[in-house]
Amino acid sequence: MQVQILPKAAKDLKGLSPPDRGRVIQKIQQYAAEPESQANNTKHLQGSDLLRLRVGDYRVLFTVQNGVVTVMLVHRVRHRSEAYD
Repeated sequence: MQVQILPKAAKDLKGLSPPDRGRVIQKIQQYAAEPESQANNTKHLQGSDLLRLRVGDYRVLFTVQNGVVTVMLVHRVRHRSEAYD
């Protein structure tokens, strides 16, 4: 699965501390390589087409587009207190 990080998500990642940023990027890569490995940390959000990947206190909001090549579009990376606003 290919990963595309949208500009708002890239800005969110830049705002994280280096250890948190590394942990979030590692989880995104793990999900892209093998989605089943992160099944218990992933959830569909109600009323939206977004999925949520839980990484400690942070939430990665993303969609998966199916086609010839499956693409994971990362929309936002937010602290859990701000992720669902």
